[in-house]
This record gives sequence, C-alpha cells and structure tokens, in this order.
Amino acid sequence: MNLDLFVFGAYLVLVAAVGIVASRKKKKESDDYFLAGRNLTWWIIGGSLIAANISTHHFVGMAGRGFEIGLAIASYEWIGAIALVLYAIFFLPYYLKSRITTMPEFLERRFSRQVRLAYAIICLIAYIVIELAAVLYTGSIAIQQFVHLDNYSWALAILCIVGGGYTIYGGFKSVAYTDIIQVTVLILGGLIVTVLGLCKVGAVSPGHSATALSGLQAVLAGAHEKFHMVRPWNDAELPWIGVFFGGMWLTNIYYWGCNQFITQRTLAARSLWQGQMGVVFAAFLKLLVPVLVVLPGIIAFHLYNGANGLLRQEHVVVKSDLAFLTLVQQLLPAGLVGLVMAGVLGCVISHIASLFAACSSIITFDIYSSYINKTATSAQLIRVGRYSAFVILLLSTAVAFLLKDIHAIFLYIQEAALAIYPTMCIVFLAGFFYKRANAKGCLIATAVVPTLAVLYTLLYMFVDPQALGLPAKMPFLNRAMIDGVLTFSIIWSFRTRGDKLPPEATIDRTLAPDVIAALKAVHWYCSFRFWATLLILTVISLYVYFH
Repeated sequence: MNLDLFVFGAYLVLVAAVGIVASRKKKKESDDYFLAGRNLTWWIIGGSLIAANISTHHFVGMAGRGFEIGLAIASYEWIGAIALVLYAIFFLPYYLKSRITTMPEFLERRFSRQVRLAYAIICLIAYIVIELAAVLYTGSIAIQQFVHLDNYSWALAILCIVGGGYTIYGGFKSVAYTDIIQVTVLILGGLIVTVLGLCKVGAVSPGHSATALSGLQAVLAGAHEKFHMVRPWNDAELPWIGVFFGGMWLTNIYYWGCNQFITQRTLAARSLWQGQMGVVFAAFLKLLVPVLVVLPGIIAFHLYNGANGLLRQEHVVVKSDLAFLTLVQQLLPAGLVGLVMAGVLGCVISHIASLFAACSSIITFDIYSSYINKTATSAQLIRVGRYSAFVILLLSTAVAFLLKDIHAIFLYIQEAALAIYPTMCIVFLAGFFYKRANAKGCLIATAVVPTLAVLYTLLYMFVDPQALGLPAKMPFLNRAMIDGVLTFSIIWSFRTRGDKLPPEATIDRTLAPDVIAALKAVHWYCSFRFWATLLILTVISLYVYFH
C-alpha cells in the first residue's frame, strides 16, 4: 500500500509540475490563456479530446453499466466516434475560419446577443450541476476507495485542490499538455486491468488457461448475454430506436460539436488539417474506450456476481459502480494499483481542468466582455477567467457533496444531460443548415423544451405513475428524440418568412484557397477523408458483429 501511495502521489506531483511548466511563457494575449495561442497539433488535440471526455464517470459509472447490462452501453462511445467525424466535416471548418473563441459566440453571429447569453447560462448550469458535480463525485469515490478515507469530504477536497490549481494558474495550455500524460496513463492502466482480469477468468474457468485470450473466450461463453449491442425497442435505457434514430445522435452531436469544454481543443488547432486529424485520432481512441471500461465491468460480473460468480467466495460487488475498482483492488499487485489509480484520477483531473477552462471562457467572453466591460484588456480577461474558474470550483464542489448518496451515477448524467442537449443540438443544427431559423424561435425553444423535460423527469421521480393513471416512464433516449422534434417545430413555427433573409442567416463554410491547397498537398494515407472512412466502416463492422 505504501508503494501504491508513493506512485499515486508522484504522479499527481508530475502532472502539476507539467501544467505549471507548460504555462510559464508569459500570457500577453487572451488567446494564449484560453486557446493555447491557437497552435495545437493533431496528436495533442486528439489526446486532449479523449482525456477531457473520459473520467471516473466512465471507470465508475460506465463500468457499472457494463456490469449490469453489458456491451450495449458502448453505443455512447461508438456513435460518438461517428459524431466526431461529422463535427470535423460540417462544423470545424467554419469555427476555425471565423476564429470564434466560444460556442455562444457563434450563436450571436448567427442569431442575436440574447441567444448567446441564454446558451451561455444554460452551459454554465449544465457544467456545474451535471458534468463537474458528477466527475467530482465519482473521482472522490475512487480516491476514497483507494486511500481508504472514511470521510468523503477529504477526498473531494483533494480533487478540488489538484484539479483546479494548475488550471486556474496556467490556463488552457496547461490543460492541453497535461492531457497527453493523462490519456497515456489512462490507456495503459485500463489495458492492464482488462488483461489481468481476463487472465484471472481464464485461470478459474474449467477448460481454460490463465491467458487473456482464453479468458476472453470464457467471458464470451459464460456471459454471452452481455455482448449484444442492440436492445429491445422498449428497453428503459438503450432502446434501439433511440440509439440509432434518436436521442443518442442528438446528445453526441451536441457533446462533440457544440460543447465548449470539448470544442475548445479544436478551436486551438494550428490549421484545419491539424484540427480534423486530431478529431479523427480521438474518434479511433473512442473505439478503444469500451475495452478499457465496459469489458472490465463484464469481467467483474463474471468473477464477482455473488452466488453466480466464479469467485463467489472471495469478493462480491455489492454496487455495480464499484466493479472496476473491485478488479483493481483484487487483481493488481502493489505498485500497479497506484499506477492504475493514477490513470483513473488523472482522467478526472483532466476532466475537471477542461470544464474549468470552458466555464472561465464562457464567463469571460460571453458575459463579462460582452455585457460588463466591452473594452477589457487581455490582462483583465485573464484575471476574470481565473476568478470565475475559482467560483465555479466552489459551486460544483457543493453540488458534488449533495450527490454522495446517489445510485447509478451514469444514469444520472445521461438523464440530466438529455434534458438539455437535444434542444441545444437542434438550435445549432438550425443555425448551420436552416436559413429561416431566427432568434425568436430559438429563444422560445430554449426556454420551453428543457423546462418541460426537467418537469417530466421530476414528475416521474417523485410520484407513482400507476397511482395517477399515467403511462410508464418513456426511455430517456426516446424522450430526447421527441424533445428534438419539438424544438425544431417551435423554431419552424417562428421561422423568418418572405424572400429576404438577413446576411447572418447564411453560414459560409467555403474554404480559403490556401487552406484548400494545403489539404490537397497531403498524401492520401494522411488525409482526413481516408481515416474518417475507415473509422465509419469499423463502427459499422462492430455493430454487425455484436448485434
């Protein structure tokens, strides 16, 4: 245990040191602090995207869903990989061409300042209540399990100090460069747990050997029901209609294409080619995520599923969200436990840092410089960014403390997010592709649809539907699809009529001649189109094989 704590502590010190060193160059301009000088290369962008996306809500929450329902939960990753490609094709070229700093800034250019402000406020609420609170909660649970802390509050305090410190000081450049360390340790740690877990399954399964391949064969044979991607149309969590035609697409397109804390990495790209290749690199890494988090959940089910588990006498996973942590504690030798937990906690630190950077950008540019001080200098913008990140840290920590007794955190994240994401996704899609969409329709849709979604969720949370004669609760992915249709219906109802449309209604996505020439100069095997096509074919093949 002492060796594990030493490895874990050394890792935290290393990350903090890299974050501080990466930011030592004096940040004279706001772009240096908020967008790393718009000079990131593809491998930093791709690694940073995944490091920001993956956190303990994957290792705790998604592994827990793997324990309970199996590989089907991987749809969030594999559909997300295709959504990344769509983002790189349709959204990213315009974002880089227009040199926007935040996502709400796009909405002002397309619609109005009021739409920009409304979206900025919604983003901040979502980041605090959903993203930050959930990742602080799951990260604290992981620290508590690893360090054997009795007090959840102390684990929460450790995360806040380490995760918020170098971000508030160093800005986005610190986040991007430390992300490379985080994603490397993340992949290494996840693979170690998966391989050792499969070896253990093979060793204790009759007729199998203690190898990863033999263990995988035993898992496929002994828990075959966990390896079906397509679930019934009326499944409460992953109905195939919602996965392939509804809410799954809306939430992923929003998350990867309209979400400040994710898109901020691509906005900092050195060029369009660097940005697109970084995105497709991240998409391929997304395909690997189920191997790192979902498969360990299935392995834990196979080994520790109470009376039905292979190791029924050793340990029982009493809560699905502890599946991955159980494998770590039961199977890994001293030293490796510390390394794997460093990778897991590295993800949460990266996630927290990314969210702080996004929140401070939104507050600084979409609220402060837009409404409070329009002539603010770069030094003032950086100072406001640091102060706002600290305030967000305090608020999200308070919400995370309230989540300490929640069950199935991944379901909380998805259900809460799907009350907001579909509407904002449709607003962005309308802004890009529907010229008659206007500010009035978007404002009304933004106010009405998420409110109805939240009220619907609260209604079924606190009442018995059968007692009131209400129908059974709709799967949230299907409800998200309906929310999307309702949002567009409102936007369409208030559409601009007549032949004359304002200039901002047309989004010019044409590329400059020098950008086109640079893309054509790239060899076919280095082109975004080649790798994007290969990725889409890979995802289709995975669904066909695991249908």
